[in-house]
This record gives sequence, C-alpha cells and structure tokens, in this order.
Amino acid sequence: MQTRKLATLEVPPIGMGTWKTFDVRSQAEIAVRQKIVTACLSEGVAFLDSSPMYGESESVVGVTTEGKREQFQFATKVWCTGLSQGKAEIARSFERFRTDYIDVFQIHNLLDWETHLPMLEGLKAEGRIGLIGITHYMTTSYPEMIRIMKGGRISTIQIPYNVLERTCEQEILPLAEELGIGVIVMQPLDVGRLVTGLRREPDLAPLEAHGIETWAQALLAWILADMRISVVIPATSKPERIRENAAVGTLLALPQELRTYIEQEAQRCL
Repeated sequence: MQTRKLATLEVPPIGMGTWKTFDVRSQAEIAVRQKIVTACLSEGVAFLDSSPMYGESESVVGVTTEGKREQFQFATKVWCTGLSQGKAEIARSFERFRTDYIDVFQIHNLLDWETHLPMLEGLKAEGRIGLIGITHYMTTSYPEMIRIMKGGRISTIQIPYNVLERTCEQEILPLAEELGIGVIVMQPLDVGRLVTGLRREPDLAPLEAHGIETWAQALLAWILADMRISVVIPATSKPERIRENAAVGTLLALPQELRTYIEQEAQRCL
C-alpha cells in the first residue's frame, strides 16, 4: 500500500474506524474482530481509529492487536468534560489499548477542548502521544474548528467527507493544506448508506481499467483523489471487506474525469 503524510506521521491512505463495529463483548464476536485485525495486518491497513464513546472498541482493539502493537498506529479521543474526568478517561485509553504510547490523540467533537488541549500537550511533551487533533461530525462546527486550526496547537483534524458531503472543500481543506494539518476522513461511505441506499446499480465499466471493481472502492478512490486527504477510515464488521478497501490504497489517484464520473453516478443512483 502507498503512504501519505498525516502531519509528520506516515500513514496508509486506507485505515479503519471502529465505531459500532468493534463495540462487541462475546468471544465469538471478538474472534471475528481478530480476523479483521489479521486482515488489516496482511493488507497494510495499519491506522486504527477509536474512542471511549465507542463502547468496548478500544478494549477490543487492544486485545486483538496484542503482540503486534508496533505494526499498528493507534488513534483515539478524549470525550468528556472536566479536568479530572479527562485525565481518568485518557488513562483508561492507554489501559484499554494495552500500550504506553498512542500515535494520535484527538478531542472528540471539540468537547471541552480548552480543558483537554493542555493535558494532551503535556502528554506529547512527555513522549506518550504523537500527534494532537480535533474531530467533529457536524459541519456547523467548522467555524470553531477553523479557529482552533489557526491557533497552531493541533496537527490533525477528523471530518466527514464523501461524494455527497463536500462542505469541507470550502474552507477546511484549503486551510489544512496551508497549515500542514493532516486530514482524517470519517464517514467516507456515510455509515454505509452510500452503498446500501442505492436506487439503481452504478455503471463501473469506465472505472475498471483503473482497478476499481466495486462501488465502495469507487467512493473511497473518489476521496483519495484529493491529495489533501491523509487517511480514510471506513469501518467494517466483515474481514473480507478489508482486502476490498485496502486495494484502493494501491491505486494511482483518479484523474479528474473519473472523479467527475463517480459524482455523476452518485447523483444518478442514490
């Protein structure tokens, strides 16, 4: 798989999110997640994103990557209010991941960011975390996100971006490029709706010569054609999807005419 820069960190363009999909408890369900992580390792999907908000996800990532920690990059978040709560939650993330180092630590949905940012800066100075970032799933929060980006204290942002949700193209992506801030894309398939919500089948024939075999791959390739994007984090509960997603990370960037074609097919089929 190719690599891109997430600020100063070299990452695969295809990572994996864990919202809902890794919030499991039974041994049978955890065994499936073990297969997913094994597939990630095989395919070079090394960037794993989680959060305390995602239930058992951090713990399941920790269990399934045990003994392989150095081959993965962990990203998680702080999602609470208050100094003492923040310290406790951050400590639990290290415990759940079974690690003493987290590559990317983000402030989830900007929640109490003015309290958490100094804490994360302290952890970074101690060498316990790599990059500090912020996230939000609502485009209405972009003005506040822009203000924080301009403050020069963060290295990454995580935002929604897909063929039908392009608000970030207006200000967020140009500013990230200007400031050298890495961009993590959440909801690349709109939580699956861009695949399961099709009214008719897209015509993939013009994309086949580029190595695209499925509509999900087309949607991921559309995002990665924008070189301002560092890493995309689709989630899955199926090990076989990892290979499908990872294949996109081996492709050359789509030419503009194919990107436009995918946009047109999305409008026609969704």
